Amino acid sequence: MLDVQDIRGPAIALGGLEGVDRSLTFHYDETNNIRRLLLTPGGLNVRAPQCFVLGGVVHTGPVPQLDFEDLRLAFGLQKSSVELKLEHLGKGDFLSLLDAPRVGRFLDWLSTSGALAHYQVLDPLYWSLVDVVDSIITEDGNVQLMMVAPLLKNDLFTLLRDDIDGTAKMLGRYSYPNVGPARRSAFVAELRDLLKARSGLLPAFNYQMLKGLLEIAAKLDSLAYLEDETPNILIDGFGAFYLHRLALFKNARHILDIEKTIETYLGSLNLRDGSAPLKHFEFVDSRATPWVQLSDALVGLLGKLFSYASHTPLLEIEAAVASLNARQRRALDVLTDILSRSLDDCAGFAHYIVSLEDHRRRTAILGF
Repeated sequence: MLDVQDIRGPAIALGGLEGVDRSLTFHYDETNNIRRLLLTPGGLNVRAPQCFVLGGVVHTGPVPQLDFEDLRLAFGLQKSSVELKLEHLGKGDFLSLLDAPRVGRFLDWLSTSGALAHYQVLDPLYWSLVDVVDSIITEDGNVQLMMVAPLLKNDLFTLLRDDIDGTAKMLGRYSYPNVGPARRSAFVAELRDLLKARSGLLPAFNYQMLKGLLEIAAKLDSLAYLEDETPNILIDGFGAFYLHRLALFKNARHILDIEKTIETYLGSLNLRDGSAPLKHFEFVDSRATPWVQLSDALVGLLGKLFSYASHTPLLEIEAAVASLNARQRRALDVLTDILSRSLDDCAGFAHYIVSLEDHRRRTAILGF
C-alpha cells in the first residue's frame, strides 16, 4: 500500500506549489521512452539518450467534446489518417518543426482551445549521474554543500557529458551504480583526474568547488547511493514519473495512453489517499480519445525542444533563436504563450530533472 500523501506532501512543501488540489482533467502521452538505460561492454545501450517527456493537455474545467474529424479538418490531415501524431504535422528537429505550417496551425488551435499544457522533463543521463554528488553530500552531512548541490551536479555533469562514450566506459569499469567499498577510492580518484584534465570546461570558482567535493569524497567511508545497487543499470523504467503526477494531483482525473508496463507498475502499488483507494486514472486507446492524440503532438514537440536544448551549446541556441524566420518566430511565440499561461495557472504543471545549464538553454529559447 502506498499513500500518495507521502509523495505529494514533500513536493508541495519544497516547491511551494498551489492549486494542486483542484478537480482537473489531465490527458497524457510520452516521448523518448527508452525503457531502460544500461551500461554494456560497448558503452550505453542508447548512444545519445534524448529527453524523456511525459505530459499533454490539462483542462481546469469541463473537457470539451472533440472528434477526430475536427482535428483532421483543422490541420489538413489526409482522409486516410486515423489519428493525430506529431509526424503528421511536421518532421525534423525542433527548429524544422517550428517552420512547418501544420505545426503553426496546431499551436494556434491549441492556444484558443481552452486547454493548458502539463509536462515532466527528464534528462536520462543527468538523472543517472547525480547520485555521485548526492552520495557525497549525504554522507558528509554538510548543510552548506546541500545548498549548492544543484551547482555541483551541474558541474560534474558538464565534465561527464563532454565525452559520453568515455563516461560510459569509465562507469562500466566500476559496475556503476554498484561502485561498492572496494572500488570507491579508485572511482573517486578517476573523477578527480578527469576534473583536472577538463578543468577548462568550468569557471575557476566552480572548478575549486567540485575539486573540494571530490577531496571530501576521498575521505569518506561510504557512498550511500553507490553501494548495494544493481550493476550497470542506470535507469530501469519511468514509472516513478507517472506516480509523481498522479500523487501530486490526487483530486484530478488522469487519462493516459495505453502503456502496459506502466499500467502494471501502477496497479501493483495499491495507491491510497489516506485509507481510501485511489482510482483516479485510466488507460485508453488514443484512437478513440482525441485529447490524447493532441497530447501526443504536444509532447512530441516538447521532446524535440528539450532534447535540442540538451544537445546544443548555449551560444549556438542564442544565435539560432536570433535568426528565426517569421513563421518560426510566430510558432515559438505561440508555444511560449501556451506554456507560460499554463505555469501561471499552476507551477506544478511543469517538473524538470535537468542540469542548471539546460535550464539556461531552455530559458534562451522560451524566455523562462
